[in-house]
Amino acid sequence: MAEMPERAGSCPERERLLSEWTDSSRRTTKLLDEQLAAIRNADRAFGSFAEKIQLAKNEELDACRAYYGHVDGHGCV
Repeated sequence: MAEMPERAGSCPERERLLSEWTDSSRRTTKLLDEQLAAIRNADRAFGSFAEKIQLAKNEELDACRAYYGHVDGHGCV
């Protein structure tokens, strides 16, 4: 008989990974908002956001992969 997957709220590791992913997504969005504000204000520093945004996107992707890797491997939903 196949094991039933855990309920969403009952896996602390899943919750932790989801929180990390959510936090990293918010950081990416915040940087994008700051860059847009700099562009609107004709601030020459808007170009300095490119590297920060790329790093934030990479962290967000890593967090996403960690979350789904855990969910797939652990069977929690």
